[in-house]
Amino acid sequence: MTRARTGSGRPYPRRVLRVAVGIVGYAAVAALFLPFTWPALLATVLPLVVAGGYALRRPARPPAPAPSWRRIAPWAVVLAAGIGWELMALFRSPRADYPTISSIVSPLAAGQWWFRFLGYLLWLAAGTALVRRWA
Repeated sequence: MTRARTGSGRPYPRRVLRVAVGIVGYAAVAALFLPFTWPALLATVLPLVVAGGYALRRPARPPAPAPSWRRIAPWAVVLAAGIGWELMALFRSPRADYPTISSIVSPLAAGQWWFRFLGYLLWLAAGTALVRRWA
């Protein structure tokens, strides 16, 4: 495998660099589309189809051991707190005093390209990491 050198002298596979550049480029183009439009939907579905195909194509690995409660408990607490906040905000009023996450994010996503770019960038990077780890 061909490797490129970084400034610190550590070698990186060129494939990793190509994937990183591809993710940044795709996020930049996808962020140009306005939310809730057909192009934005296609920009969201396409990576899902590619990742699903990649994950199904890979040979199956032996199953990993089940994670312990010590590793799951902190994430369960964070998830429960987030769900609790969303439900509290949803059923209380007025919305200006008790905003949901979507009511906070919607104005930024509707009018700010950089916000959509960061969202796509984080989403694509997390998806790539998940597919590479568990596929």
